[in-house]
Amino acid sequence: MQPISSLQNPTIKLVRSLSDKKGRRESGLFMAEGRAMLERAMDQGWVPEHVIATKPPHLWDEVRPLIVTDKLMGELSGQNNPHDVLAAFRTKVQPHPAKNGRWLALEEIRDPGNLGTIIRTADAAGASGIILIGDCCDPFAPECVRATTGSIFAVPLVKMKVEGFADFARAFTGDVVGTLMTAKTDFRRPYSGDSLVVLGSESRGLSQPISKACKTLVRIPMKAGVESLNVATAAALMVYQAMG
Repeated sequence: MQPISSLQNPTIKLVRSLSDKKGRRESGLFMAEGRAMLERAMDQGWVPEHVIATKPPHLWDEVRPLIVTDKLMGELSGQNNPHDVLAAFRTKVQPHPAKNGRWLALEEIRDPGNLGTIIRTADAAGASGIILIGDCCDPFAPECVRATTGSIFAVPLVKMKVEGFADFARAFTGDVVGTLMTAKTDFRRPYSGDSLVVLGSESRGLSQPISKACKTLVRIPMKAGVESLNVATAAALMVYQAMG
């Protein structure tokens, strides 16, 4: 059987649409590329809806791959050096987080690369999951998925509105610690076993309703004249201090 080379194939058209938020929203699917990424998905119990490859990948017996030409794979991939396999998975977002555990909450994170890096760090530190508050970027955008290097399949994600998160934070059983540049307390403090760490957006930090819902506000000290840390760097410091 000849490899598919046409962009008009229905499955190809579907997978190609996943590069856009509209396509992901309408289909409920997202795309992940590369054998290492897909093996991590398999380890975490995710089964793809579609697999596209330039040669049989032998990753899932229950899913028959669609074999395509190298040129067509280049059209589907968002990378300069495309992998030989990619897959489409159904998105998973939990409706509610647990009221205990070790959670990281992010308010209005807009950069998918930052979010992907944070998801990867939270996975490495053993976080219970990540709560996305308000108008965050899409965690299933290709840039974010790539930056997670497979952790998108291992870290539970929850989406909440500001009001709902504020209520949740007040009912949380352990520490609820938000980062604020004007806070007096250094982030290098003891943390309880159950902890909820809250970081704000790259541009304006925590909103007032969210900062008020935190039990403690901390700052990451920096010498005078230095701009605020990249949110992914700040998240790494906080996550390992609270959860490491």
